[in-house]
Amino acid sequence: MVRVEVLTAPGCRKCEAAKALVVNTIARLRQEIPDLKVEVINLADHPEVAVQYRVMATPAIAINGVLAFYGTPKEADLRQRLLEVAR
Repeated sequence: MVRVEVLTAPGCRKCEAAKALVVNTIARLRQEIPDLKVEVINLADHPEVAVQYRVMATPAIAINGVLAFYGTPKEADLRQRLLEVAR
């Protein structure tokens, strides 16, 4: 299983774009990686997650418990990282 966490915060203007990118990329990869899971985590509600990943700004994206991206990545970069992790 590949678990993707999108770390967001209230008032974050770029968080919606990051969430949409992750959801759309995962939808396109479902046939190649059928066990992809995504969770959106509001760091205001879960500050322990911000501490765990040492996140100082949002959005951020973690894959299988490892911080993979700060900000909104390019779709090709996210896709490549997900495929690498799934191998």
